[in-house]
Amino acid sequence: YIDFCASFAQRAMLRSWLVMHRQFHPRQLYIYKRREHALDLDIARTELLQRGEQAREQDRKQRRLRLLNFVLVRVTHLLLCAGLLGSSVLLWLRLDRIVDWAFYIVFSPLFAFEAFLAASSTVAFTIYFMRGSGGWTFYWNRLRGAVRWLILYTSPCEGIAVLLLASSIVPLVSCALEKDAQLPRPYPRFTLPFVAFWLTALCFMWSWIRRRSFSASCAGSFALLWLPAVVLSVLLFLRFSALPQLPPYAIFAPSLVVTGVLLIFVSFLVVASFWLGYRGNRDWTEYATITLLTMLTLLLPLLLFQFAILGYLSGKISTDGVFLPWVLWLSGLLFCAVWHIFTPLASTSSAPMDSLTRPWRQTQERESQSDTEFLLPPTGIM
Repeated sequence: YIDFCASFAQRAMLRSWLVMHRQFHPRQLYIYKRREHALDLDIARTELLQRGEQAREQDRKQRRLRLLNFVLVRVTHLLLCAGLLGSSVLLWLRLDRIVDWAFYIVFSPLFAFEAFLAASSTVAFTIYFMRGSGGWTFYWNRLRGAVRWLILYTSPCEGIAVLLLASSIVPLVSCALEKDAQLPRPYPRFTLPFVAFWLTALCFMWSWIRRRSFSASCAGSFALLWLPAVVLSVLLFLRFSALPQLPPYAIFAPSLVVTGVLLIFVSFLVVASFWLGYRGNRDWTEYATITLLTMLTLLLPLLLFQFAILGYLSGKISTDGVFLPWVLWLSGLLFCAVWHIFTPLASTSSAPMDSLTRPWRQTQERESQSDTEFLLPPTGIM
């Protein structure tokens, strides 16, 4: 074979290989290759066990994550609708003089929801602060809910301040209605709840502007959500304190204008989307359906509820005319929340498996495979 080598280097390598293996018996070569193959099998078996344990740990993380998202999203929606409905019914009975309970009992469903919100917010903030250690990054990157959104769009300290101030509004309203824990006499009766609401709005908007660049979505949120709510609260405070003769139409004019403009804009979107969907684009049909449901379940009931409160303050509508459609709307939202509880959860993205090094496979790819590796082991060799 040496005479047919293509180069001197190949001839020298072949001669060296023949000289090196001249002293070995084929049986000894087989024993060496079999031990090497057994070592590779042990390493592959260990890798398989590691993969199985990693997959089981991944399944446990996915189950905990689904439970967290279920509580932070669906259970929160359900308890919010239930709390609003329960407090509305109790307030309706109180205003109709059917029951004479204190306002602390009337707003007790909302107090229960705030306690649940405090517990769930504690869990979310704990995951946020521990996201850099252990496997908490997996949970934080896939966590859902309003608390995570608040942390991302503000900051942890500002988010805690917003949650504490927002949670204090309903207790302060109850204290003001029961004439407990009030400011001295020169100050109006409902000063504390309105101050808590204004501080919440200012803290949230300041953090929103500080963390985000000015864009169309930021301007739209400011003009359509934040500004009408703050103006309505200021006018209500003036009605309850300095200007008791302020007409109800002036109080609800900003919110009615904004809600009407949104209703017209959303109606235009629905018509345009259905027309594009009729032309053959299925995505526009789905968008039109969702927009129509939003208009019918959110904007239109809010507009009608504002007109009902306006009529109640003007003395044209009774208490039943205000609370009956409001309770029916909240009952529909509660039914949707209950139905949403039993629908399957959307799948969350799983973390990729950790890559395991395989040096034995790399060496085997570089080296040529020997046919003796696939032979049965000879008898008597241990």
